[in-house]
Amino acid sequence: MNALEITEVNDVVVVSFNHSKVLDEATIRQIGEEFSTLTLEAAAERKLLLNFSNVAFMASAMIGKILVLNKQCKKDRVDLKLCSICPNIMEVFNLMKLNKVLKIYDNAEQALEAFGPTRKSWFHRS
Repeated sequence: MNALEITEVNDVVVVSFNHSKVLDEATIRQIGEEFSTLTLEAAAERKLLLNFSNVAFMASAMIGKILVLNKQCKKDRVDLKLCSICPNIMEVFNLMKLNKVLKIYDNAEQALEAFGPTRKSWFHRS
């Protein structure tokens, strides 16, 4: 089973986690491997959202995977946003000053809105 669920909302690739507890090394490694393909998924529109609404607990090793993804997104010019991080995980993000490095929103609606308007396809202009 994949650790991540990838969907598309308008022109944003939305990634949700299938595990409420991201604690064991095997799951974190699997997520890291799945993260490595995310910038390719988001390459067309350059918009990627990590939705943490299903995650209640997360090992600190997962933060490293998020930072690697953030670095890859910057390199590939993909706009990465995070949302719906539970208070106990957000507390760790704040302590590590990750709220200064990452674009974090309270919920998916706010994050999607922050991406700006959907790009219109050249082929479907009216």
